[in-house]
Amino acid sequence: MPNSDMVQSVLKALDILRAATEAPNGVRLNELAEAMDLKKSTAHNLIRTLCARGFLVKDSANRFLPGVAIQELARLSRTNIALNEATKQLRLLRKAFPKATLTFSELAPNAIHCRLRMSADRPGEVQHPLECLYTPYVSATAVCLQATGSNASEFERHFPFQEHGVARWKNIENFLAEKERVRKNNYAINQYISHIAVAFAVPENFAIGFSMEAPPDDFFPRLQEQIEQFRQAIRSATAAT
Repeated sequence: MPNSDMVQSVLKALDILRAATEAPNGVRLNELAEAMDLKKSTAHNLIRTLCARGFLVKDSANRFLPGVAIQELARLSRTNIALNEATKQLRLLRKAFPKATLTFSELAPNAIHCRLRMSADRPGEVQHPLECLYTPYVSATAVCLQATGSNASEFERHFPFQEHGVARWKNIENFLAEKERVRKNNYAINQYISHIAVAFAVPENFAIGFSMEAPPDDFFPRLQEQIEQFRQAIRSATAAT
């Protein structure tokens, strides 16, 4: 595309963003203006716009650094790739366990989202729930992600144990012991009278949920084998991001 067809202000903003990202200690306004051959007022307006959208932040020394919006874009890209691959893998897992309810969930900083679901009420369909959230500290999926998610500490700041976990675990020591067991085994499990629910950790902040009534005695080794294939497929798909 010829340069005349490009929006020059967007190009300059992207150049500023790249320069700030490449500078280990950030860059000052005058340095950016000089490097981009811009008037100081023009550079200031572009930088202010990038800061308003979270792509740049200013530190105490008046240097500009990459903001959280850059990491968020990268996270969204990884999530989309993971969801595309998980859709394929859920269909394969459903063939192996046609009576099970399967989910693929993500731990966000302030919620646990069920992103994908397959169940008997909609045979063959991979559902994309819009507002399906898991209660912290309770379900196997929530416990699994709180134990293994890389942003679990940030999540739990929004949901303190004393307010959300005591009813289920009685005291923090019990919950910490369970999290350690989950980290060791890479899964959390809840056994009920009529069914079993298991959630398996998938790097970095995902979990595969499995729920089934009266599963056969030999289901767990077969399930673990399928889950490991699922994990490997997600790792391979997201490795390039």
